[in-house]
Amino acid sequence: MPTNYSQPCVNGPTGLPIPAQAKAVVYVDRVNPSSRHFDFSNYGWWVKTSTGLAGPGPNYFSDSTNNIWVDTQGSLHLKITYTNGAWQCAEIISDRSFGYGQYRFTVNAPVNTLDANAVLGLFTWSYDSAYNYREIDIELSRWNYSFGTNDVEDYAVSPYGTGQVRRFPLPAGVTNSTHSFTWQSTNIAFQSLNSGSSSWPGTNVLEAWNCSLGTPPAGGEQVHINLWLDSGNPPANGQPVEVIISNFEFVPLGSPPPAQLGELMWLPGGDIQLSVQGEADWHYAILASSNLLNWVEIGSVLATNDLFQFTDTNPVSLNPHFYRALTEP
Repeated sequence: MPTNYSQPCVNGPTGLPIPAQAKAVVYVDRVNPSSRHFDFSNYGWWVKTSTGLAGPGPNYFSDSTNNIWVDTQGSLHLKITYTNGAWQCAEIISDRSFGYGQYRFTVNAPVNTLDANAVLGLFTWSYDSAYNYREIDIELSRWNYSFGTNDVEDYAVSPYGTGQVRRFPLPAGVTNSTHSFTWQSTNIAFQSLNSGSSSWPGTNVLEAWNCSLGTPPAGGEQVHINLWLDSGNPPANGQPVEVIISNFEFVPLGSPPPAQLGELMWLPGGDIQLSVQGEADWHYAILASSNLLNWVEIGSVLATNDLFQFTDTNPVSLNPHFYRALTEP
């Protein structure tokens, strides 16, 4: 930027305008102390709330724990409720940007029986309008049967032109499904599996599609998960709508270097702390053995830095002790 550039005061917008003189753009998340924040799947999330109608829909969005909560098993619940004379929808937003890589969402719900007016959205969105807001969508909805009685899911890349949307049905009885997109600089590959992420990559492929039209560059986008009402219409059966998301994972592109165990330290009370050299944003399984032949997984870690620690809180169950760390797919 020129040294004499001065940003004029801006009131209200979600982001600052980008001046034409800019040679680079840096995205910084601003913490809103009045917004509800919580952890799900080892990532941090903000909860969307609105005092009036807001998109998508438009709808009212609530940050109440009656609409959004994480249960004792770690699963996320999104629920549309009727409160104070209005239907209240639910949306969460990751507190960081991930960029290129694979985004996986595991849904524990019979998606083919979702209410006709409800929409479950799993997508990226940037508050910078460049590149159509960097919106990459997986949506599960009947759209009030606007596209026929069978189609209940779509993949889409904004601005949804020809060749940028794929709609398809899902078979009855699918109650645990993993939906993903792998975002690269030249294309986006979508896939839906009739399985949970614990069995990734799985073999029961429900749908797969590759889109190379209008692929946006990564930059400042965040992950959104929402449950809302198409055109703001109430649920078709007049009842609350609930969906459970058991897991979200982000996996970087490429292959990480093998994990390396570092220093082992005995802690007060008998626990053992391991130092592991890995790579940020990868998941690592920690295994233990007493004979180097039979290994038992004792924990899983999402690395937030290249060097991280894991604490074995039950080391007395193995004597002697051996450890290893494996990168999860």
